[in-house]
Amino acid sequence: MDFFNAQTRARRNSRLLVLWFALTVCAIILVIYLGVVLLYTYATITNPETGLLADLAQGGDVKSRFLNWEYLGWTTLLVGGTIAVASLWKIFQISRMGGALIARDLGGRLLARETAEIEERRLLNVVDEMSIAAGIPAPKVFVLDEEKSMNAFAAGMRPADSVVAVTRGLLDHCDRDQLQGVIGHEIGHIVSGDTRLNLRLIGVLYGILFLTVIGSRLLQNRASRGKNRGEGMLLGLLLLVVGSIGVFFGKIIKAAISREREYLADAFSVQFTRNPDGLAGALRMMSGFGTRIEHPQAEEASHMFFGEGMRRFSLFSGLFATHPPIEKRIARIENIPLEKVQESAPRARVKAAAQGGGSGFLDIGLDAPAQLVYAQAFLADLPAQEGRDVRTSKGALAAIYALLFAETDTPEIRKKQLAIIAAAHGAELAQNVQDCAAWLVERGPRSRLPLLDLALPVLGGFSDPEKQRCMQCANALVRLDGRLSPLELALAHILRNALELPRSTYHGGLRMERLATDVSCLLALLSSAGSPDDAAARAAYQHALTHTSFGDAPFPEKSTLSPEAIDAALDRLAQAMPRFRQNFLAACVAAVRHDGKITVAESELLRAFAQSLDCPAPPLLPDAP
Repeated sequence: MDFFNAQTRARRNSRLLVLWFALTVCAIILVIYLGVVLLYTYATITNPETGLLADLAQGGDVKSRFLNWEYLGWTTLLVGGTIAVASLWKIFQISRMGGALIARDLGGRLLARETAEIEERRLLNVVDEMSIAAGIPAPKVFVLDEEKSMNAFAAGMRPADSVVAVTRGLLDHCDRDQLQGVIGHEIGHIVSGDTRLNLRLIGVLYGILFLTVIGSRLLQNRASRGKNRGEGMLLGLLLLVVGSIGVFFGKIIKAAISREREYLADAFSVQFTRNPDGLAGALRMMSGFGTRIEHPQAEEASHMFFGEGMRRFSLFSGLFATHPPIEKRIARIENIPLEKVQESAPRARVKAAAQGGGSGFLDIGLDAPAQLVYAQAFLADLPAQEGRDVRTSKGALAAIYALLFAETDTPEIRKKQLAIIAAAHGAELAQNVQDCAAWLVERGPRSRLPLLDLALPVLGGFSDPEKQRCMQCANALVRLDGRLSPLELALAHILRNALELPRSTYHGGLRMERLATDVSCLLALLSSAGSPDDAAARAAYQHALTHTSFGDAPFPEKSTLSPEAIDAALDRLAQAMPRFRQNFLAACVAAVRHDGKITVAESELLRAFAQSLDCPAPPLLPDAP
């Protein structure tokens, strides 16, 4: 999957969504305006002197009476403002809480990393290995315990705050290959930016849905008195009907945007697992067990599920379907005619009904590609002792500090670092950091970012004071020796983003002059990381600039490559268009390849840059050059 093309397509779909939303809102305002005119201007329609029928009979100027600019202005302000405020509020909530908000709203339970249940351990293991192979931070995992059907979804505004949720039915009935296929599909949605668009869809459509809520409240309000009571109820009925029509068209928009993306996510899953039978098997199981979600708020998130989450009436099933038919998805995955899939469907339902739970959680597929095999081997080799398991809060802290602790080999510096950790968290954690650092040295530097990917989701669940203490301790560790390596700078930036702490911001807009300075700053840092002398670093830098539109940018002074400058540069580049970020990362690749070899420091710094820009960064394999 081309990540940046997928991001560009997601942005294009977002613009299309805004256009359809604007047209729908304009239509709603127009209908409500006409209803208000009829309700108040022609309250006595049959009045023989002033009513609408009298105007028609006498050849009066009906058109001018319908065009009431005051009514139109107030209707636009109130209705449009209500929809906009409701949508923006929902989008704000989602942006602040990420995909976890949707998972909890649907009755999801956050899966504890230290869970002892074998099916839940298997799920966490599969999510972790697919995340490492795809080069994204491991998402939080939720289980919808009350849902007995087989379904799943992913949600999040960014890879760093994404979640993956599965139903209890999926967890109980899928074997490991099938579970891996489903999780690969959901990771595909995260990588391609679909989860961000899905959450925006929820926010945008909520504003239209809010009109039906207001209409329902007006109809239910029995406290109205006087002659306006009937008019208030008619207005409530109008809002309810028009809002329902808006929701009707909103569902069509949601379905049209969603369907094609399911095929792309299926392709991503097969690409990473190299096991089409697992994904196709999961789909066949779903055709037997069903995919319907029973939660009352399921309709709001129906476009996010792995399979069709709602029961559709046959008259509108094709129009409202947010997913292609299961048979068509299987036919594409297995590259077989549709008729053969449909012929095998009844037998698959019988097999699904007779099949029990999945196999052991340590099963490993034999057909997995190299990156997935590497991820599985890495997970199998992780320390499991208490206090060192990266899936626990203490183990995640130990891993983060060990990543910074392992950067120096001076005994005096290490002793001071241990003292800082012990003062902040106690002597036990300091010892765990020392043990984890020794494990990292044994495993090699290629294990740094995969370990970071597993630790970040755990740290994201810390309280604000714990996050502040973690970041303060990390800053003290990297600054203790009086120098900051490029990788330390990048790791600190990724950690700050994951902890959602205040960062340096730039309010002047993304002007090209500012972006040129940012690009030259980061390329100079990367070129210096892989070149032993200044001349080689400058040559790599100039070669990298040929892949950008800033070919004449001078090599920045080292004094300008401060932690604050690196943070601000990465923050601004993360807001740039996908194509600009793609060109920047292509320039980074050119810089590290300039001398004909790629060092571990260069490759890991490149991965750190990519992750800071919310771009998947698969691990460098041990046998890579």
